[in-house]
Amino acid sequence: MKEEYVNSFLAPAKMVWDKELGKTLNLAKAEIVSHQFTTEEVTAIIGISGTLQGGVLYGFPEATAEAIVAIMLDGEAGSATDELGLSALGEIANMITGNAATRLASQGFPCDISPPVIIEPAGSRFTTLSGPQILATFTSEVGPLTVRISLNETGTRD
Repeated sequence: MKEEYVNSFLAPAKMVWDKELGKTLNLAKAEIVSHQFTTEEVTAIIGISGTLQGGVLYGFPEATAEAIVAIMLDGEAGSATDELGLSALGEIANMITGNAATRLASQGFPCDISPPVIIEPAGSRFTTLSGPQILATFTSEVGPLTVRISLNETGTRD
């Protein structure tokens, strides 16, 4: 997987975290990992199609998910496991991916994104068939975030 694909997600993740949560998100590491993984307490999956094909998976540990929901709902009753809370987590993933798609398009990789699909609770095992993934692990005041990126070119590029 090309570095430009991965880098297109790193800056948007930091920007969305800062803008929506008012918190700093720091990249702890990025590494190539297996195409098999077990989900976090809440995992948001967004598909990508176009000149790139694949998906991005956002892993939220329970404490991180609860902290995000509390900030995004600004005091309204809710938790990371109810419909409103899951929607807020899906929206964070959607905003990051949307900004990344804009960056990718500016580099000649126009693509579309699907609405987020939320998987919870933790422990579901997934296998992607497109080969290894890049796992970016972030830290922040509200807890860690993992982003698994699995993208391949479809052969047509602007």
